[in-house]
Amino acid sequence: MASKTKQKSGTSSDNTSSNEVFCPPFPTEEALDAYLSSIAAPRELICPITQELMKDPVVAEDGHTYERSSLITWFNMGRTRSPVTNSFLTSTTDALLPNLAVGSMANVHREKLAKELLAICQGVHKRQQQRQQYKGSVGYDISGVSVRVEGLLDAGADPNDRGEAGNTPLHLLIQSREIQLANHLLNHDANVTIVNDAGLNCIATAEQALSQQQKDTLINNPTMEEWNDFVQELKRRESLEKARSEARDRARTQANEQHRERQRTLAANARSDGGDGGSTQGGLGRLEDGCGYFPSLAALQFQASIPGPSPSLAEYENKEKERMNRILKSIGFIVLAFFLFT
Repeated sequence: MASKTKQKSGTSSDNTSSNEVFCPPFPTEEALDAYLSSIAAPRELICPITQELMKDPVVAEDGHTYERSSLITWFNMGRTRSPVTNSFLTSTTDALLPNLAVGSMANVHREKLAKELLAICQGVHKRQQQRQQYKGSVGYDISGVSVRVEGLLDAGADPNDRGEAGNTPLHLLIQSREIQLANHLLNHDANVTIVNDAGLNCIATAEQALSQQQKDTLINNPTMEEWNDFVQELKRRESLEKARSEARDRARTQANEQHRERQRTLAANARSDGGDGGSTQGGLGRLEDGCGYFPSLAALQFQASIPGPSPSLAEYENKEKERMNRILKSIGFIVLAFFLFT
C-alpha cells in the first residue's frame, strides 16, 4: 500500500503552479487514509488469497470467488482445503467456473481508477511543458502526485489505459522525465511495447525525452546514469513481454487445435450414431436433420468440418423456389394483360 507518511503542504509563490488545484500533498494522515478508502475496491471484488482486485474471478466448490491464477497456485502447492472456510474440497481446478458478474464489476472499478490515474499523469505532463516554457520557474510539489499514483496502482488501476494521442500513463511520465513515478508503473506491470499515435513505444519515448533534456537546462532533471538504468530496465521488460506474448500465442494455438480435434471427434461420433439406425435426437444428429440450422460463430471459428444441410432440406428449398417462380410469373402475366386490354 501507499506510504502513509504525513505530508506537509509546500509554500507557494507567484512562480509556483497551483498545488491547491492539482494533487496537493495530504496535510494529515487522516486525509490520506480517507483518500485511500475512497479508491479502495469493495470487499466482494478482492481475492481472499492475494487481497488484490480480481482480474479473472472464478467460483470454487466452497462457493467463494477467487482470482483464478492464485487459486490454481494454491492447489498446485498441494493444498486441498478451502482458503476461506478450511473445509476439504473434493474437486480442485476441474470445478472452477468463471464469475462473470464479479468480473464485470471489477473491470468497471479498474477502469474508473485508470481514468483518474491517466488524468493525474496528463496533469504532470502539462506542468512539465509549463516548466519548459518558463525555463524552470514553474514548479510543484511531486509528493502529492506520487502518493496518489501509488495508491491508485495498489487499488487495481489499469496502468495501460490510453488518452490523448494514444499515450499511456507510462508514456506521459517518461515525456515528463518523472522516472521515479514511471518506475511505480513498471512495478505494476505497465506495458512498455504499446505504441502511441506518433508511432513511439516507451523505449523510443525515453530516448526522445533524453535527447530533449540535453538541450535544456531545467533543474531537477534525472542524471544520465538514471536515464541509462531506466532505459535498460525498459528494454529488459520489453524482452519479457515479447516472450510472454509468444508463450500465450503458442498456448492459444495448442488449445484451439485441441478444441478442433474434440469437435471433429464429436461430429464423427454423432454422424456414426445417426447412421446406425438409432436415435438421432442427441448431439449433431438432431441438428443435421433440423430445418433452419446454421452453425454459430464459435463453430465456424473452431470446427474444421461444419455439417451441411441435409438432402431433405435442400429438396424442400428447391420446391419452394419453383413455387415462388410460378407465382411471380402469373402475377407478371396478369399485370401485362391488364395494361394491354385497358
